Amino acid sequence: MLRTFVVFGFFCPSIVYTNHTILERGKNVSYIDTDDVSSSAPQHNDDVVLQTTDRLPDQWVSDLFYRALTNFRIQKGVGSSACQKQTQMYVSDLKNNSYWAVKMYDSWSRTPNGIISGKTHQLGVYRQCIDVHQPIQGQYCMTTTKLKTVDGANPIDLKKKNEMESYDHAWNEILGFIDYKDRYQRDEVKIGICIPESCTAENLELSLQNELDSVFLPHRVQAKVNVDPMLCSTDKSMYPYDTGYYITRSILYLLLIICGMSTLIHCTVMTIKKEKTNDILPKYVYWFSVIHNGRNLIKHDKNNKLNIFNGLKTVTMVLILFGHRFLVHSTSPILYTLDLERIYRVGPDFILTCMNLVDPFFYITGFLMYVMIKPQLVKRGTGWIQIPMIIFYKYLRILPAYGFMMLLTAYFIPYMYNGPFWASKMWPEAEKCKNYWWANFLVTSNFIDVDHQCLIVGWYISCLIQFIIIGTILISVCVKYRKIGVGIISVCLCISLAIPFITTYVTRSYALIRVLIPFLQDPSTSFEFRTFYRPFYMRGIPFYAGLMAGIIVEEMKKREIKPSKFVVYIWTFIITTVSFFVQYYGSRFYNRQNPYNVIEQATYSVLKHCTWTFMLFWITICYFTSGYGPIEKVFNNRLMTPLGRLSYVVYLVNIQVMMITEYRQSSIFSPTLEEYMDNWIVSVYRTYTAGLVLYFIVEAPSNTIIKTIFFGSGEKNKDSNKGGNAITENTPNDPRL
Repeated sequence: MLRTFVVFGFFCPSIVYTNHTILERGKNVSYIDTDDVSSSAPQHNDDVVLQTTDRLPDQWVSDLFYRALTNFRIQKGVGSSACQKQTQMYVSDLKNNSYWAVKMYDSWSRTPNGIISGKTHQLGVYRQCIDVHQPIQGQYCMTTTKLKTVDGANPIDLKKKNEMESYDHAWNEILGFIDYKDRYQRDEVKIGICIPESCTAENLELSLQNELDSVFLPHRVQAKVNVDPMLCSTDKSMYPYDTGYYITRSILYLLLIICGMSTLIHCTVMTIKKEKTNDILPKYVYWFSVIHNGRNLIKHDKNNKLNIFNGLKTVTMVLILFGHRFLVHSTSPILYTLDLERIYRVGPDFILTCMNLVDPFFYITGFLMYVMIKPQLVKRGTGWIQIPMIIFYKYLRILPAYGFMMLLTAYFIPYMYNGPFWASKMWPEAEKCKNYWWANFLVTSNFIDVDHQCLIVGWYISCLIQFIIIGTILISVCVKYRKIGVGIISVCLCISLAIPFITTYVTRSYALIRVLIPFLQDPSTSFEFRTFYRPFYMRGIPFYAGLMAGIIVEEMKKREIKPSKFVVYIWTFIITTVSFFVQYYGSRFYNRQNPYNVIEQATYSVLKHCTWTFMLFWITICYFTSGYGPIEKVFNNRLMTPLGRLSYVVYLVNIQVMMITEYRQSSIFSPTLEEYMDNWIVSVYRTYTAGLVLYFIVEAPSNTIIKTIFFGSGEKNKDSNKGGNAITENTPNDPRL
C-alpha cells in the first residue's frame, strides 16, 4: 500500500484540499482539514517516504542562531555615543576575560533548544545579567524572532497535518507551522540578551536584525526581529515615582499601624479585665482590632441553615483559584509545551469548559437577596425610599476594599518587584486603573473595552451591583404585588435564556470562550470574551434562577411540601451527573475537525449557564425543605464559615497575587500535573493570606463604620446570622463574604 502511494505521488506531485472557513463577526473561525501537499520528487526506500531536502536549510535552526549570536554585540554606528562607548568597553574587556564582561556574556544562550517541541523562551540567567553594575549596568532584553520563508521562494514542502511524523523534515515544523490555536508557535524564537544599559531596545532590534539577515537569508529564511521596550529591564525600578505612590504607601502603613495599635490596646485591656472589655474604652477603639474582627469572622451558628452557602462559596472559590492559576501560569515561559497542548486532545475537560465558574456566585446572590431582603421590606414597609437605601448600603459595603485594591494596583504594586516580564504585565494594569478607575466606581467597568478595564475582576463587581439594583426592585414589586412580581421575574429568566441563543446565532460565534493558546497569552483576542463574557444581561440565568428558587422554597414551606430522602438523593445524583455531562460537552468545540453548527453553538450558549445553576437550584430546594442529613456538615461547619466570609476579599486579590507571584519570576515552567497542583496549593494559601490581611485592615473596620453610620452601632446585631435583617446581618448574602 505504501509503495502504491509513492508511485501515485510520483505522477501526481501535489494534492491540495480546500480549507473551509467560516467568517465570524469581528473575527475568523477556520476549520482546517488534514491537508497533504506531497513532495515533487520524493525519495523512498522499502519502509518510509522521505521529503526532498535540496531546497531546505542544510543546518538546523539552532546552529544558524549560534552562528549569528556567538559574537553578537550592538553594531558600530547604532545607538547613542554612550551606547557605543559602553559596547566598545564590553567588547575589549570580554577579550581580556574580565569578570564583569564575561558575566554579561555568560548570562544568555546563543544556542536555542527545544524549539521543535515548542519551548517558548530561551531565558538565560536574568539575575546574572542585571547584577552587573560596574563599570556599566547590565540590561536584560527579551527578543522575539519570527521565522518564515522568503517571500515568493517557498523552499519547503508544506505538509499540513495534525502532527509531524518521524521521518518528516524537521524544518517543516517551523517554516511549515500551521497555527491551529491549540499549539504554541514553533516559528517564533524568544531569546533573552544582555546588553549595556545605555543601549535601547531599538538599538538591539536593529543590530540583531542585521546579524540574523546575514546568516538566515542565504538559506532563504527570513528572521523578523522585534524587541518590545517593555521587555527590557535592569535591577532598578523604571516605573516613575509620583504623588500617588507616596499617598498610597502612607495610607497602607497608616492602616497597618492603626490595626496594630488597636490590637495591642485590645490585648492590654483583656489582660486588665477579662470580661466586659467594652466598658473600659469606647467601642470605636476596637474597630481595627484583629481580635475583635477575628471573633466576628470565626463566629459560627450551627443552627443557621444559610451557612450552607459559605461552604458552597468556598468550594467554588477554590475551583476559581485553580482556573485563574492555570490561566496565569500558562502565560509563563514553558519548557515543554507538549504537556500543556495535550489537554486539548485528552482533557481535563474541566479546564477547557470552566469559564462559567462564577455562575454559582450569581445564583447565591439571587437566592439570598430574596430570602434576606424580602423580610426586611415586609417589616419596614415597601416605600420606595427603602430601595435606594438598600442599594446604597450594599454599594458602600463593597466600595472600601474595592477602592483600596485599585489604589494598590495603580500606585503600589508596580514598584514591588522587577523581572523579565514584570513591566510588560504589571505596568499596563497600573495605567488602566489610573485612567479608568471611574468606570469601577460607577459600576460600569463591564461595558468599557476589556483592554481598558481596571482590575481583571472588576467586571464581576459591576455585574454584582447591577444585579443588586435589579433584584431589589423586583423583590419590592413581589412584596407589594405578589403575582406581578413573580411574573416579571419569570419573564426576566426567559429573556436571559433567549439572549445567549440569539446573540450566538446572529454573530455566528462560539458558545463558550475557548481557552486556546492566543487566549492564554491575551484574553482580549477572544471575540466571545470581549463581547459576551462581562455584560450582566449575558449572566442573568443564574441570578434570576436564584430569585425563583427563593420564591419556590417559600411556597413549599408554606404548603409543607417535603420531598422524600429517596427522591432527594436519587434526583440529586441524576441532576448532578447530567449537569456535568452537559458541562463537559463543551470540550467538543475544541476539536479541529468539528464542523461549525450554529444551532449547536447557540443551544450550548444557553446550556452552559444552566449547569451549575440547575444543580444549585435543585440542591437549594431539597436542602431548605427536606435536608441532606449528615452531608450538610461538609458545607456547614466552623471551617467553611470563615472561609466563605472571606470569599469577596479573596476574589478581589486573587488575580493580583497570582500575577505578582508569576511575573516576578525569571525561571522557566514545566507544565506537569504535579507542578500545577503544587502551584495551585501555594496560590490558595497566598491568596487567602492576602485576603485575610485586606479583611483586617480595610474590609472589617470599614463595614463596622458603615453600620454605625446607618444604624447607630456596628455591634447592634452582633453578627447573629438569625436571618431577620437583610441589611445589617453578617450573612452569606453580603458581597464582602
